[in-house]
Amino acid sequence: MKKPVILIITLFSFLISYGQTVKGNQIDEIASSPQSAGGSNDDIKSVLNGIINDPDLHNGLWKNLIDWAVKRDSAKWKFLKDINLQFKTFQATDNSPAALGFTYDFNFNYAHFQESGKHQQRISSSLGFSANGNVAFNKKQNPTDFLETKVNYNLSGFSGGVIKTPDTATSNRLNEIMDKLVLIKDMQSKEAEALWEEYDKNLKMSNQYYWALSPKFALESNQDFSKIQWTSGLAVGLGAKAWNDKNIMAKLNVFDYPFALTRWLTGTDKRFTPYGSTIPTAQFTADYVIPANDVGRKSLVGNLNPYPRIKFEAGFRTIASKIKNETIFFNANFRYYQEINAPVKIKEAKLNTQTYFVMALQSTSGFFISYAKGKLPFDAKKDEVYSIGFNYKL
Repeated sequence: MKKPVILIITLFSFLISYGQTVKGNQIDEIASSPQSAGGSNDDIKSVLNGIINDPDLHNGLWKNLIDWAVKRDSAKWKFLKDINLQFKTFQATDNSPAALGFTYDFNFNYAHFQESGKHQQRISSSLGFSANGNVAFNKKQNPTDFLETKVNYNLSGFSGGVIKTPDTATSNRLNEIMDKLVLIKDMQSKEAEALWEEYDKNLKMSNQYYWALSPKFALESNQDFSKIQWTSGLAVGLGAKAWNDKNIMAKLNVFDYPFALTRWLTGTDKRFTPYGSTIPTAQFTADYVIPANDVGRKSLVGNLNPYPRIKFEAGFRTIASKIKNETIFFNANFRYYQEINAPVKIKEAKLNTQTYFVMALQSTSGFFISYAKGKLPFDAKKDEVYSIGFNYKL
């Protein structure tokens, strides 16, 4: 995958579709700037490469493509709404060159819900397809070279999370607040925020609990598919939310304590308030891995025999701060892979276990910065990687 080819194809798509052209004097201006300062052709190339390697350029092209496609035929191109694509540059701490690339996260689910009022339970069953990974335009510079594409069936249950019946006075006040909110055009105004805050205080919800069983079949690979393995397995997911921040379960959410402090110090919250709605979720997976193409493993073991593997994953997301109209979110993900009864050679090469941790700050406008440490399947060594970019999702 050559980045100039992708850039040229995408750029010309916009030039044709929008009728937007780059004027000759603009190109001359870019080229003449280093020349007028006594610069060489190498200087010009350096300037242009800096522009081409800027993830904001690619994000702008991607955004324009989506806007054009949806405006042209929203029904035909509606699948773009499910694509979470973010161009970025990632830099490993081993002094390797910065890599321009993108992260993608595509999810599609066909779901069916069934509700039981007797036990305040809701059952959901869904058939889903997902794909996610990191791609570098120069594959040799990809420090997180792991792609996963899977089909899964998900059976999940939710209990609790229902509104407790308010008294007459509270119910009347809630209706009054909603009547006032309908008349407000700017939901970011102080008046709207004050009304929503009062509404949340009067609206009491019970704790919510979540479980999920998910048989799945997946393809794991690196970005050029020189390493491939198929996996089939069963995942078990667990989660809980305390919608009342005064609840004991909310106060036990120690993972949110640092961000409760930042929200208080920046004036986002009036007091130190850990959120019960951000309690981390967890997933346990038992996989049967079938290697299809892995030269490194075959050279170590002498074969590509299937093997069992367990995986643990936990995710966390909360609000770090609100600055004017921007909300800053903190996201974190931890993954642990363990090959069961791994061959001696695999253990000696320390390939039987992988741990990976990534955390990121992301604003509602799409700008993000992240840090990752560890290794994923197919990685021979641990890396520390910094990423910066912009996320655009319709």
